Amino acid sequence: MMRLQSLMLSLGLSIFTISGASSADSFKDCAHCPEMIVVPSGKAILGSEPWIADRKRIEAPIREVTIAYTLAVAKTEATRTEYRAFIEATGYQTSYEPGREGCSTRTYDGVLGFVRDHTWDAPGEDQTEDHPVICVSWADAHAYVSWLAETTGKPYRLLSSTEFEYATRAGTRGPWFWGNNNADACAYANVADSTFRRLYDYQPLFACDDNQERSSPVGSFDPNPWGLYDMLGNAWEWTEDCVHSDMRNVPIDGRAWRSEDEGDCSKRIPRGGSWMSGTDWVRAAAQAGDPALYHSQILGFRVAMTLKE
Repeated sequence: MMRLQSLMLSLGLSIFTISGASSADSFKDCAHCPEMIVVPSGKAILGSEPWIADRKRIEAPIREVTIAYTLAVAKTEATRTEYRAFIEATGYQTSYEPGREGCSTRTYDGVLGFVRDHTWDAPGEDQTEDHPVICVSWADAHAYVSWLAETTGKPYRLLSSTEFEYATRAGTRGPWFWGNNNADACAYANVADSTFRRLYDYQPLFACDDNQERSSPVGSFDPNPWGLYDMLGNAWEWTEDCVHSDMRNVPIDGRAWRSEDEGDCSKRIPRGGSWMSGTDWVRAAAQAGDPALYHSQILGFRVAMTLKE
């Protein structure tokens, strides 16, 4: 801790300043709407330090961000039930990248490829209606939140990448909100672990066993300190941000980082890792980048809303 404090002080950064209680109010705007948690506003340190194992270049530099507005985040990943309400109300038809129709699928023999018949409603794995909706692209997720905003009259949207890490950390620091021991992961997240090792060939795994072969119903594990479930693991979650070559000019006020600074908005940023992600990707600071029309068994989303500027 002293090493972290010394580094942040040398960079002119404070530790954490969070306004409000450790857990916040919740609300639900309609029967098919996600339950929302009002998270504390304040300042936090994002990114990862040079000595963090598996650190990716895109996670630097560490930076102090300020969430000065009132932010509500969905308690869980969007579920199949919630997404089905959108499909049945609108008849929405998804779009695909040419040659990548269907959903990117992982089989037990490790083959990863697009299966045309796999969709959000038939993703190639057994799911209940309480599982996270997967095999959805960023464009699909964006269509859903636009519909939710229109039908409720409330400003539903996707989280920015900054908001996602801020909400994931929930006032904590380090690779995971539960602490620095990767063996504790299976109490809080559906990750690549001992069960995964029995079925797949993968590296580097968490030193625990969550007894989940693939995605699990939302809320199956303990929440983070702000009452948010599956912010790490289960399904990667699309954010609003476009892909950039580095993080030097990333906004520090919570805004999504779109086309400015040569952002490539044909690609978007997923966060949080998934059931098949190990210690290299299931970390608060980790972020990926995928085409906006990409569909995968490990990609879902959750919604957010600004309540008060």
